[in-house]
Amino acid sequence: MFFKRRSRANSYIESDPPPRSQSYDDYEKRPDSSRTSQPPLASPTADEKEMSYPRTQQPQEPAGYGARNMNGPVSNMSNPTPPMSSGRIGAEPMPDLLAQAFNQAVQPYKERIDALETQIQDMQNWVEQLEQQRAEVHSWIDKRGLRPDVPPSIAKIMDTTTTDSAVTLNAQLDRKITIVNFDLHRLQDDLNDSISSAHFASAMLKFLPDIQRLALLPNGPRHAFDLILKLGGNLNSHGGLDSGDTSDLEARRTFYSRLDNAMVEVVRRRFAENEDWNVQREIKRIEKTASFLKTYGVEPYFPQTLDSMRREVEFQGPGVGNPQGQPMTNGHGGNISPPRYHN
Repeated sequence: MFFKRRSRANSYIESDPPPRSQSYDDYEKRPDSSRTSQPPLASPTADEKEMSYPRTQQPQEPAGYGARNMNGPVSNMSNPTPPMSSGRIGAEPMPDLLAQAFNQAVQPYKERIDALETQIQDMQNWVEQLEQQRAEVHSWIDKRGLRPDVPPSIAKIMDTTTTDSAVTLNAQLDRKITIVNFDLHRLQDDLNDSISSAHFASAMLKFLPDIQRLALLPNGPRHAFDLILKLGGNLNSHGGLDSGDTSDLEARRTFYSRLDNAMVEVVRRRFAENEDWNVQREIKRIEKTASFLKTYGVEPYFPQTLDSMRREVEFQGPGVGNPQGQPMTNGHGGNISPPRYHN
């Protein structure tokens, strides 16, 4: 049974039901316990309608809100709202095609750079190994006193990379000169005959290139100065000055001349280092030997070296290289005042 609503006064009228279908008839035939339909309500009379209170007017909703509720699907189609994804707000950003193209373009160059960096690291490791091996070889050479005998290319590397190279080279040269001088004197004793001054001078002059190499090193000129004087002193101790042999005297003059030429450069470099050097004492030392050789007819002895030293002391003042302030002499007892050669 169906009821039709006529007004808001809860008044209903009974309307004729539609024709029953077969399925509904079956439903009516079921037991009462299975049916949940309620008993029919009686239609209100006219007096009841008048006595009943009218239902209060409910507040009306806004037109737009009611229209949206009544016509929900249509309203949603006109004003769609983006779906909210769970876990994050907003849609996923679109990929940057320009950045992807750039990364793909530079990828080969990045790989090449990585390969070059690896090669550089390998080369650095290899260089470190070579430097370690070079240091070991240099140490082996110095332990055996062979630094003066190495080729010029190796000697240049050793002099520039080894600490205290001047001191090391000076010690090895001094030892080697002493050994050679001793061997020559022993040979002379074994032969019961004197070795000519030319042969002795030739053996000493072989050390001159190494001494010049020593003078080029820092703090090397002071050691080179003493070694050159030692070469001259070895020939002086050789003897044979009283023989009066002209060829022997000439060989001595040639030998001293070569030493003098090398000593001038050594003195110039030694003055340039501004070391605390007693020049006057060295001048007297050379002048004393020159006086001794002059008695045997061997002169001059380091003339250019003496002149250079005197000029330098005169230019720098009497207190430089001469702590006592004594006047310089020319080797014959007379005082000298050499001219200046500096502008």
